[in-house]
Amino acid sequence: MSPNVRKPGSAIVLLLAVALSACSAVRVSYNNADTVLRYMAWEYFDLDGAQYEDVKARLVRLHEWHRATELPLYAEIAREARRRAADSVNEKDVAWGLAALRTRYRFAAARAAEDAAPLLATLSPEQLIHLEKKIARRNEKFAGENLPEDERSRVRVQAKKMIERFEDFTGSLSDEQQMRIGRFIRNHQRFTRLRFEDRQRWQREALALIRSHRDPRELGPRLAVLFTQPESYRDQEFPRVAARWEADFAGLIVDLTRTFTPEQRARSLRRMDAYAEDFSILAGENAVARSP
Repeated sequence: MSPNVRKPGSAIVLLLAVALSACSAVRVSYNNADTVLRYMAWEYFDLDGAQYEDVKARLVRLHEWHRATELPLYAEIAREARRRAADSVNEKDVAWGLAALRTRYRFAAARAAEDAAPLLATLSPEQLIHLEKKIARRNEKFAGENLPEDERSRVRVQAKKMIERFEDFTGSLSDEQQMRIGRFIRNHQRFTRLRFEDRQRWQREALALIRSHRDPRELGPRLAVLFTQPESYRDQEFPRVAARWEADFAGLIVDLTRTFTPEQRARSLRRMDAYAEDFSILAGENAVARSP
């Protein structure tokens, strides 16, 4: 057995890399997140002056909460991933990584939804129509870019995006590694379609809740359920197809790491170390800001 295939120890690192590497400049992007979200809120909701000021204050509080509460947990996940990467990693370790990321996402999203409920309850019928149209345009753009009608084009586009995320962490992938990703994408076209339909279903559910519940005390918890219990509104096919995707994705991660070169493995581990450091530093900045 060659040295490159003995120890798939960075499978968990690679998994978290795919989830996290959408933004490579972690500290800069995180510190400016409230500004970006403020602009998005204005763009999506067509806010008036008072609503915009309310959004600014809410985002500052949410950002402070997230920095103090969630970032230390992100750092722990990254460190635990790095620890697991020291040993031979299997599909169960990858499942741990997926579950950890899913849990943190759902918790933070639910908190954000409940915090936004008082603002969402003030949206006028005209603003809700504006929001609905904005969502429809973004969905149309997403489908055009990621779900072309021609299957060959669709697989090529989706594989390219996944390869770029992997390479952001590992450096250049070999032709064989890229082909393995392409096969995975091709075998899971049904899930890709269902995930987009699930996103649209979630959007319809959220809009219906905002329209029907004008009391923030009722709206917030109901919106939170959409994040914490998405299974409650999904059809029966989605969980079955998603479970197959998740199992095969774990296999993809483990298979890829078995073919890593020493350089790819070293780079992926360095990136995970960097993430853990970034999250810790960002969380520490909150403590420094609050100290007397």
